[in-house]
Amino acid sequence: MNSPYPSRFLSITALSLLLIGLCPVQPASAQEDGIQTADYDVTELTYPDLPDFKVPEPERVELENGMTIFLLEDSELPQVNATARIGVGSVYEPAEKRGLASITGTVMRTGGTESMAPDSLNTVLENIGATVETNIGETSGSAYMSTLADHVDTVLPIFAEVLRQPAFAEDRVQQAKSRVKSGISRRNDNASSIVGREFEKVLYGEDSPYARTPELYTVDRVRRQDLVDFHDQYVHPNNVILSVWGDFEADQMEQTLREQFGDWEAPADFEPPTPPEPDAERAHSVNFVQKSDVNQSKIRMGHPGELTRRSDDYASVQMMNEVLSGGFSGRLFQEVRREKGLAYSVNGAYTAGYNRPGRFYAGVASQSASTVEATNAVMTEVERMREEPPTEEELGLAKDSYLNSFVFNFDSEREILGRRATYEYYDYPADFLQQTRDAIEEVTPDDVLSAAQTYLHPDDSHILVVGNGNQFSEDLSTLSQDGTVDTLDISIPREPPSEDQDAPTAAEEEAMMAGQELMASAKEALGGSDFDQIQNMRVVTEQQGNESTLVIRLPNQLRTEVNTAMGSITVVNDGETMKMKTPKGTRTAPPSVRSRIMGQLWRSVPYLMANLDHDQLTVTARGDTTMEETTYQLARVDPPAGSAYTLYLNAETMQPERLTLEQTNPRSGQQVRVTQTFADFREVSGVVLPFTTETVQSVGEKEKTITATIQSIDINVDLEDGLFTIDSSTGEGASQ
Repeated sequence: MNSPYPSRFLSITALSLLLIGLCPVQPASAQEDGIQTADYDVTELTYPDLPDFKVPEPERVELENGMTIFLLEDSELPQVNATARIGVGSVYEPAEKRGLASITGTVMRTGGTESMAPDSLNTVLENIGATVETNIGETSGSAYMSTLADHVDTVLPIFAEVLRQPAFAEDRVQQAKSRVKSGISRRNDNASSIVGREFEKVLYGEDSPYARTPELYTVDRVRRQDLVDFHDQYVHPNNVILSVWGDFEADQMEQTLREQFGDWEAPADFEPPTPPEPDAERAHSVNFVQKSDVNQSKIRMGHPGELTRRSDDYASVQMMNEVLSGGFSGRLFQEVRREKGLAYSVNGAYTAGYNRPGRFYAGVASQSASTVEATNAVMTEVERMREEPPTEEELGLAKDSYLNSFVFNFDSEREILGRRATYEYYDYPADFLQQTRDAIEEVTPDDVLSAAQTYLHPDDSHILVVGNGNQFSEDLSTLSQDGTVDTLDISIPREPPSEDQDAPTAAEEEAMMAGQELMASAKEALGGSDFDQIQNMRVVTEQQGNESTLVIRLPNQLRTEVNTAMGSITVVNDGETMKMKTPKGTRTAPPSVRSRIMGQLWRSVPYLMANLDHDQLTVTARGDTTMEETTYQLARVDPPAGSAYTLYLNAETMQPERLTLEQTNPRSGQQVRVTQTFADFREVSGVVLPFTTETVQSVGEKEKTITATIQSIDINVDLEDGLFTIDSSTGEGASQ
């Protein structure tokens, strides 16, 4: 009988059954299958030695002006790249203008050059897919270039001019300042950022160049001329080390670089700067930053260090680091996280600089309730490093971790040249990394113990905790030798400390007095003393189809509810803490969000007029201007929260009819110009208020217009108890 299935199908089916073990077929032996078997033990196989790994050696060139250049040919890809290391940093900027170095590093590139406007420079680079970037950090600056080899004759001159002759266009200076200020306003949003920043202040003091941070008022002091002067003071050929690698002939590239940089003259009296020595001593302290919107603590502990990388103990300290916190095999991970389950993450290291001591730190992230227990667990392991030498297995793993990853120090030309430039900058031998590797191979367990006993000082360590103290199961005072805990104030000051403030000039005092008079006239035009009788307001507004309700109790309590297509959003400020309820849950508003919302409140006409006597409100007269045949008196308003803005008062009626301000979009970093126009003024309870506000947001040539219309406004109404609170479990406050 013929099968209804093709023989090929049957063969495939049989093979499938065989593969899944359903056919009772015995496997053939190796001999039956004609396969020869080995008659030796594979564990006795021997292998030839691997060839020696040779690190590419760059060519070193020094120009007559003192500029050092390293060249490394690599024709694997048709690219040319360059990095310039500059001996400049924020440690050299004036304390009263903190932020100057960072802004200079940004605008060197974004502000164009003497021969190319910013937009023209951007267009040229974008059209050929090239990159030029600049940056200034704490102790060094950099400039970077990347281009296809075919375009090097176009990009290299731009790169050279960015270094030598930046234009620092005024509008780009203002844009960079706005971005820095935006970052300052958001710096307390993240607990990890707080613990990293504040720990440096605890170690070195808040005035140390290694710990101080830019503030809003120090950035405001920075002017374009400051950038020009800072660049002229430090960016010179004998303070630059240039590394170039890629698809080129070294001799030809050297000639090209001589053409671009050879005529760059260094001042006769200029000497590359030396970073200041950190001024810090070991001491014990326990410090705390309250952050109510988190459920875990970020903890850091440690003390100033004592050695640089030149020290004979450097290799032993490196192995100490590996044994203590070298990834999964380190004692901190094994004991604090794996055995005790007290940490989301745990780490630590004894750092060493090239020309200045580093510091020892250990960090742990733990649940709020286990904050003290986790801190003690970390300190126990640090103390154990001083008491117990590593086992042979621990040290073997530490050495393997370092030595087996050694080759990755040479996995790119940029890394090779960057390290060589660093050694050149700090006057280290070119083979310092190899010397360190050789020294590590000789480290013994006793060397590690000796290093720990010499350099680790757990009893003289500072401890910093950032977290929600209301959730701690033990008091932080148990960590302190004398029971003292210092609570740190991390609020963002808008003005300098009184002793740092320059006395206003006679002209500035006159402008502020004139500003007060302008606002008094505006208040009188809108209702005068009736504003002083306002205790609260309830305002219902319609905007883009969404209705919102705002309730304000003077001076600073508010509740706002907005109904959107995504659900209801409620924001409540009880005068101290702002909370937000969204469809995703309830949380404490980050400081940047609180500042933004309170800033919007200070731009509302009734709130401003009712709070003109606020001691942190500054108003300065700025002359007059005429727009569309209407003359306006201008007043710059610096409110206690949010951005400063310019208020336009109709010179005839003294009513505020518009305001303008500039902000930075925190996500895109783009500069946003905001113009608000007030119209449809009506009287409510004796005061005159605008019922329509049109807001235009401009980014470059793009504009977005939003119109908000007041549906109703009630003044001095009965407010329900609990209106300015949100229950964290349900997100609801008092019913309305």
